[in-house]
Amino acid sequence: MLNAYKYRIYPTKAQEALLSCHFGCARHVYNWALAMKENHYQETGKSLSKREIQDAMVLSKKMEFPWLREVNSQSLLASLDHLDRAFGNFFSGRAQFPRYKKKYSGWQSFQCPQHVTIDTEQGVINLPKLKGIKAKVHRACSGTIKTVTIKRTPSGHYFASVLVDEAITLPRASAVIAEQTLGLDVGLTHVLIDSEGNKTENPRFLKRSAYRLGVEQQKWARQKKGSANRAKQRRKIALVHEKTSNRRHDFIHKETARLAVKNHATSFAVEDLHIKGMVKNRKLSRAIHDVSWGSFLSVLTYKCERYGKNIITINRFAPSSKQCHECGYHNKVLPLSVREWECPSCLTIHDRDINAAKNIRLMGLADSPGHGDCVKSSSAALLVSANVAAKGVEGSLRRSQEAPTRAA
Repeated sequence: MLNAYKYRIYPTKAQEALLSCHFGCARHVYNWALAMKENHYQETGKSLSKREIQDAMVLSKKMEFPWLREVNSQSLLASLDHLDRAFGNFFSGRAQFPRYKKKYSGWQSFQCPQHVTIDTEQGVINLPKLKGIKAKVHRACSGTIKTVTIKRTPSGHYFASVLVDEAITLPRASAVIAEQTLGLDVGLTHVLIDSEGNKTENPRFLKRSAYRLGVEQQKWARQKKGSANRAKQRRKIALVHEKTSNRRHDFIHKETARLAVKNHATSFAVEDLHIKGMVKNRKLSRAIHDVSWGSFLSVLTYKCERYGKNIITINRFAPSSKQCHECGYHNKVLPLSVREWECPSCLTIHDRDINAAKNIRLMGLADSPGHGDCVKSSSAALLVSANVAAKGVEGSLRRSQEAPTRAA
């Protein structure tokens, strides 16, 4: 099992200069290899292999770019691996065409795949050509270190992400039990609603930091362009964004740990949301980004895998909000502004979010092995009874309307 540990590091001035050199060289190799692949494809119509680019980089270190010898050679090879992976994602349809890395981008990083040690007692991280970097080792990592990625945030903070192979086999997922299955629905007013009727309020971290962010941005707008004070103020703005992101990540990890570790449920049914399509709504895009549904579902998924619990994903086009979970009646028109509605068949008053969570649970059980027949048959029977009841209600209304006309 691979596990990642993130440590805050505090390099000295000399170490910061060498880290900046590593950032620049890794960026240069990535952009140089990308340009070489593009030019070669335009001239010959064929693609360069990873081995050919590596051989060309070795020659360029000797002839054209001798300053590349000042940094760790493994970090340069890691940049070529990242480019090869980016093209693999592009050809498989998972990402867009690789883009060039910018020199003045806020995020800078490089990766060391080997020859890295961590001293937990002294609190230092040793990298090739970078020894004794002070780090806040808040928890020890056990296992074989696979890679270490050094990052610099737009606020100027440095972090080390350590990927460790702990040699632990993931537990087998438990059987899906209807009584221990929980349906989860995500929203904007409440970030999480379960099928038992529990709701978790949306913290709205971006809205809470909007005032401080506005003040810092106004100060930045008054600074002279290109001045040192403007650069300092830009880092202050980045620090506000970083604190907001940290609060959001802390909230997500606490909520997912409460579900995956401290909850009685062994299976969770969730909806496959098309978040990229939802954020195109200009009225809700900021709120959707702030609540971070995608991060919540991804963190919940890997924590459930780690603790042997199940994640059941239902179809995104399933009518979870419009269908009555009691009788199966389908409400064809249900605007987003309607938070409660009454079922005309069974006369049950539904909370929109709780009803959706219960439907997600039933639909998830219907797709699970050993539960599909009973759930689908019961839902079909409920749907038939709902249609019969609806026809009966329509018939009684029609007769009540026709009675006065016959009397006349």
